[in-house]
Amino acid sequence: MTEPAPESAVALVGMAGRFPGAADVEQLRRNLAAGRPGLRELTDDELAAAGVDPATPGHVRVGGPVAGGVETFDAAAFGLSAREAETLEPHHRLLLECSWEALERAGYRPTDPGLPVGLFAGCAFPDYLTRNLDGLAAEPGGKPLLSAGVERDSLTSLVSYKLGLRGPAITVQTYCSTSLVAVHLACQSLLTYECDLALAGGAALPLPQTGGHAFEEGSILSPDGRVRALDADANGTVMGSGAAVVALKRLEDALADGDVVHAVLLGSAVNNDGRDRAGYPAPGVAGQAAVVDTALAVAGVKPETVGYVECHAVGTPLGDSIELAALNRVFGPGRAAPCVLSSVKPSIGHLDRASGVTSLIRAALNLRDGVLPGTAGFRTPNPAMTDRFTVLPADRPWPGGGTPRRAGVSSFGVGGTNAHVVLEEPPVRPPRPSGGPHLLTFSAGDATALDEVTARLRAHLASHPDVDLGDVAFTLQVSRGHFALRRAVVVRDLPDAVAALADSARWIDGETRRRDPRFRLVAGPGSEWASTASAVHRLLAGADVPAPAPTRAGALSASAAGLTRLGIRLDESAADELVLDGGAAEEQVLTILARLWLAGCTVDWAALHRGAGRRVELPPYPFQRRRFWVDAAQAPRPAAHVPSWRLDPQPLAGLESRVRAAGPWLVFAADPVGEALAARITLAGGEVTTVRPGPGFAFLDTGDFVVGPGDLPALQRALVVVPRTVVHGFALGGAPGDVSEAAGLWPGMVTLTSGAAGVLGPDLTTPSHAGLTVLTARHVDVGVDAALDQVLAAVLQAETPLAVRGDQSWRPHHEPCALEGHAQAPVYRAADVPAGDGLPDLGGRRGLLLVRPDAPGRVLAAEARVARLAGRGLWTTVVSAADPAPAVLGAVAAADHLTEVVLSGVPLVRPVPAAGSVESVEPSASVRPRPALGTPFVEPEPGLEQEVAARWAAALGYAEIGADDNFFELGGRSAGAVRIAAHWNLPATAVVELPTVRLLAARIAGRS
Repeated sequence: MTEPAPESAVALVGMAGRFPGAADVEQLRRNLAAGRPGLRELTDDELAAAGVDPATPGHVRVGGPVAGGVETFDAAAFGLSAREAETLEPHHRLLLECSWEALERAGYRPTDPGLPVGLFAGCAFPDYLTRNLDGLAAEPGGKPLLSAGVERDSLTSLVSYKLGLRGPAITVQTYCSTSLVAVHLACQSLLTYECDLALAGGAALPLPQTGGHAFEEGSILSPDGRVRALDADANGTVMGSGAAVVALKRLEDALADGDVVHAVLLGSAVNNDGRDRAGYPAPGVAGQAAVVDTALAVAGVKPETVGYVECHAVGTPLGDSIELAALNRVFGPGRAAPCVLSSVKPSIGHLDRASGVTSLIRAALNLRDGVLPGTAGFRTPNPAMTDRFTVLPADRPWPGGGTPRRAGVSSFGVGGTNAHVVLEEPPVRPPRPSGGPHLLTFSAGDATALDEVTARLRAHLASHPDVDLGDVAFTLQVSRGHFALRRAVVVRDLPDAVAALADSARWIDGETRRRDPRFRLVAGPGSEWASTASAVHRLLAGADVPAPAPTRAGALSASAAGLTRLGIRLDESAADELVLDGGAAEEQVLTILARLWLAGCTVDWAALHRGAGRRVELPPYPFQRRRFWVDAAQAPRPAAHVPSWRLDPQPLAGLESRVRAAGPWLVFAADPVGEALAARITLAGGEVTTVRPGPGFAFLDTGDFVVGPGDLPALQRALVVVPRTVVHGFALGGAPGDVSEAAGLWPGMVTLTSGAAGVLGPDLTTPSHAGLTVLTARHVDVGVDAALDQVLAAVLQAETPLAVRGDQSWRPHHEPCALEGHAQAPVYRAADVPAGDGLPDLGGRRGLLLVRPDAPGRVLAAEARVARLAGRGLWTTVVSAADPAPAVLGAVAAADHLTEVVLSGVPLVRPVPAAGSVESVEPSASVRPRPALGTPFVEPEPGLEQEVAARWAAALGYAEIGADDNFFELGGRSAGAVRIAAHWNLPATAVVELPTVRLLAARIAGRS
């Protein structure tokens, strides 16, 4: 920094965390610099351990499990019994560890640190409670365990209790912005002198850790497991797991106390979007802009001096666009260079309650190291990004200048609580060589941990040859000595320290069993008291104390005064002797001090360094983790599902208005039913184009078309308007044509078949067409006696498949079925059935047909059902995404009454794919009257307003929508708003910013 920091500046003095693929902050820094992602593909074994079937439709096998897992814990370090440890919620565990490490990284004792320390943190929902500890409350002593170690209310108070922290302990819960709000509250607590050091952070550890996620249309989750933050191709996020904590102090105190300063927090702000947003979970432009603007005002800096913003940007098209719109309001034009925007989430996922503090840590590292960060996988800017900003595909150096490097960090929570922090690079720390010898002291809970502390320290010194050894000694002395098992090493300089830490003969070990014992100082042998007096004076005397006489008496007097100054209790009547030899050099004097410390004396280490000690960042304590975990009870789940059909008549009320709203229509007709369907749509006032099969492509005078093989792309190009609803009914005429190609051209297409589904049994008349039922997301099977209006109502139903028989519709249903017993039966697979030969005739014998849930599998299943009805074998079809275990097939064979069994991993309900099509807004199945709103109904104007209103009505299921009705007050959601905007090629935020029919229509008209 080249400018003085304000009095309200706060120093970031310590950082700790565990992240996907990174066990600490330094490993996270290295991973980000090397482009190593924390998100990864999960293995089959991991998914199996999580109880997840990767063949489940929509499952994305990408995750960000926290490095090191959550099942292990060092109970002894925190004084917990085995029962307390195994019931301790994972968020509490990692927050304990990270708080400890943040204090150590800052150079303070992790227990009873010697100054008022506040703690502000929050965590995600405790899945461990519902998955693993479901019955704990009913067990003896269970309720106290729940209240102290599982409930979120106890999160910070338990840590404060275990670490002896005496400042405020406040649990913060604002969803995704939790940990950055905690940072803001910690700064306020410091500036009002509630505490002198504050810890702030959060944790998010969903269970199971290695389960991946199930993509659902309309959710914020990515369909392909990639996070494309700030990118035009952003399509969702991936939730990662992690915990992180930062240690903060008032900057003035941090500099005076010799603390490490990684970055300076100049100002922060928190607010809420209120009602100025699309819905409770949706973000708001005005609120986000206001919180950034307020934080800059608090910091006293201008937006043009901020060179980089670590964005919330989770990779959703609407959320990222709103954040960019908010930043655009604050960061005005005229910058000398665009502000760099970045997000850590493409690398490690969205860490939810830990995301804000993780972003803060990343920004602090970049400021400290002079790095303008890249964003992993970035290719094309989000359309909402202006030339005031840029996103880098890779890191690049951040050159210094007259203005200090500054960065902003944003975090926005579900529910509208926003937080922003303004950071500045740390002040330059001048080098300061200190002469030896030095006394290195540290401790651990057991011998294994003590040796690991030694090895870690040695490796750190070997890899940091420029570190000041005096600062290392001071940091160790004031922060690493709270365990009873202790080790001290006296060294001359850094190379000697590296050697000594590898030489057990130079270790001074001991176990403290007393507290502040008294000693009697006596003279030992030797005659070179002048050197002893000199050594004692240089190491132990105060700054202004005159040199002692170079005699035995002078050396003893100086030793007594120096040791007393350091807090050693000397008593002439004490039984324990402290022997000072004549001729003792400085190394021997420090050895005496080391043995006093090992004996349990409390040493004023700051006095030893005459108040000039400085802290440096050193490796944290190596927790000796063991498995403390209550395994989740394996709840019995149905081994299989048996398919059947249930009556589900589709409503005919308002049919004609729904038909009109679903237009324009494109109907492929090859038989009288298809022709009648097109005629009925026309009669209802719908706009319909009919396509009939023929030898080749032709456009008819009536406006209809004829298509032959391979003509579908030409048909799509020839259509004057883009159809909203496409019905493919060629199969009704016997020859289905290329249904798969048509489905690719028109996502959301409805396929009509006849006799491809067996609702009643004998109605399964065309088993060869059963494969068509899985080629498209929407399917209606039409019986020979089907009522036309019921068919049309079924076509308008977004949730299919359906089968129409007479004037009723039927919907498939899957009933759970527990398979028991065991029997032998031959198993036939698709490869065992020669093409065209059909299934073998088993007569009255059993047979299992194993098929996949694909088109060929459905055809074979239908043929097996027809064969069973015809008496050609007791066939049972087993539909499975993978080969079942022999025991499962044996249990199916024992259930000879079953016609078909669907095993786990097979979709029981097929979702309609979103696709990138403008037709992804489907008409609602039922029409409701317009709800009572505070806005009076205003009839939309003919033309564009009526077109917009009709589309909204179809999507929301209302009979009519007024020109001034608010999309979100009508119950619309942000995902639907994005799809509606896409229909007119508008920005993702268009409906959010223009939420009424009239406003949106005006925008569309103005653009055209």
